[in-house]
Amino acid sequence: MSITECDREPDVLEAVMSGCWPPEDTGNLENEDLRSHAGRCPVCADLATVAVVLRTERDAAWREARVPTSGQVWWRATMRRRAEATAAAARPITMLQGLAGACAAGVCAAVIALAWPATGQPFAGVAAALSQEGQRIGAAAVSAVVMNQTLLSLAVVLGAGLILSPFVLYLVLSDE
Repeated sequence: MSITECDREPDVLEAVMSGCWPPEDTGNLENEDLRSHAGRCPVCADLATVAVVLRTERDAAWREARVPTSGQVWWRATMRRRAEATAAAARPITMLQGLAGACAAGVCAAVIALAWPATGQPFAGVAAALSQEGQRIGAAAVSAVVMNQTLLSLAVVLGAGLILSPFVLYLVLSDE
């Protein structure tokens, strides 16, 4: 069974953290007693070894730390406060831009829906002429022309949407 605790651990830790470890002053009876105890006790010996390394690292980090001047801290705090205020002021504007973008998309959808029947009107004469000659050509040819007309109308509407969508996205997402 291994020992995991020792009653003298706090004394060893205090000696290490105060900089009195390893005890070099042989005239002090308490330091000599602590040194001999740490030599016998594996828990205190391990604690002293680890605590010395940690204290050395802490001291090195303390010496290497670059604390900014008070003017730099004030300037950074001021810049951060301004940035936060700007972000807070921009939130409603961003929300309204999103709403405007949604409205623009809705208007585009409404225009496309209203224009849908009108895209077939230029080809109405062709369809009528083909339907009159439909007896000679046949019903299959007439349905093919009507299908082509529908596909052309769909292509025109989709092309207009593809052309307008980058512009609408630019207006919605631009920061200016």
